[in-house]
Amino acid sequence: MWEKINKYYPAWWELLLLFLLFLSFWYPYVHYAEMPARIPTHFGASGLPDAWSPKNPANVFLAPVIMAVIYCFTTGLTLWMASVSDPKKIINASRRELERMSPERAELIRRVTLQGLFATKALIVGMAAYLAWASTQVALGKMAGLGWFMWVFVVGIMVASLYLTVRTIKLTLGK
Repeated sequence: MWEKINKYYPAWWELLLLFLLFLSFWYPYVHYAEMPARIPTHFGASGLPDAWSPKNPANVFLAPVIMAVIYCFTTGLTLWMASVSDPKKIINASRRELERMSPERAELIRRVTLQGLFATKALIVGMAAYLAWASTQVALGKMAGLGWFMWVFVVGIMVASLYLTVRTIKLTLGK
């Protein structure tokens, strides 16, 4: 199964993402007892908390759980896309366009898609780890807000998604 992923990117990179995902649970868990009774549960565009809620496992671990679900979904999608024997079956294009498409171009579209999906997933998992660390720091009173670094992830996810969309459309249309 993982050997199919190795055709598109080194499968061991998934271990790095799993480690970051682990950290997004571990760091708040280690500092759970130190957190005050009310913790920040939402942050505005400035990065400052704008909603506070009682400390409980749901409020502390909801974001990492959501990120873990996203990771599992995208990894499952990646494994499925890598294992389909004919890449034309996973390309959303008209029948006419698919018939004109060479096997090499279809495989290139799959490669670009899987690499772009991994890059987006890596940014999302990185954001989860940073968010877990920074929101814990805010709860402990060690930081006022998430800081500007959160925007690096937000912009990175948007740029990676846009690039992937434009690139796959161009490849699909043969441009």
